[in-house]
Amino acid sequence: MSEHHDLAAVVSHFEIPGVFSGATPYGSGHINDSYSAVVFQGNRKVRFLVQRMNHHIFKDPIAVMENIQRVTSHLAEQLAGEPDRDRRVLALVPACDGRAWHTDEGGDYWRAYRFIEGASSYDAVQSPQQAYQAGKAFGQFQHMLAGMPSPRLHETIPDFHNTPKRFAALQRAISEDVANRAAGACADIDFALAHESIVGILVYANLPERVTHND
Repeated sequence: MSEHHDLAAVVSHFEIPGVFSGATPYGSGHINDSYSAVVFQGNRKVRFLVQRMNHHIFKDPIAVMENIQRVTSHLAEQLAGEPDRDRRVLALVPACDGRAWHTDEGGDYWRAYRFIEGASSYDAVQSPQQAYQAGKAFGQFQHMLAGMPSPRLHETIPDFHNTPKRFAALQRAISEDVANRAAGACADIDFALAHESIVGILVYANLPERVTHND
């Protein structure tokens, strides 16, 4: 987050009423730049999560946003009537032009979400109970997406989950060893190469398609 961005200007392009008070870097993500933006709506302080999307990683940010719109809208429908719906699904804040994103003069793409207060996130599991709750939540997430109607979501990074191509890339990396690190990873390399037979199992298993996060 070394680049300087005019967060007040960015926030002004979203349907966020109130007086902008400031924004600070938020979270520990390493792909997108995330900020906690504060506005005052009368005497009430309200936070929003504002993100600059990394369009070097996600080269089609509009496709990413169309996916997010469809998924979050579907989840919100599944949770209709639930008293805590606003805490259980991300809520995009539309830009002033009606889109789900804003493109600034420098060509950067931005999005904004309502901030979920009182929530915690963890980079590493701290207890078996925490792992259980994470697995339970992920299962509920997948269950709610099972009936998501067509069309297919956009493939935002082509072949990102194509395991045969990933394995071929690994073999090339081992062969070329441009950073001279293969010798220090012999055990891991041997393990991976010994399991080549399972590389394409899921790709060629004719499984029914489902929406997954897959990260």
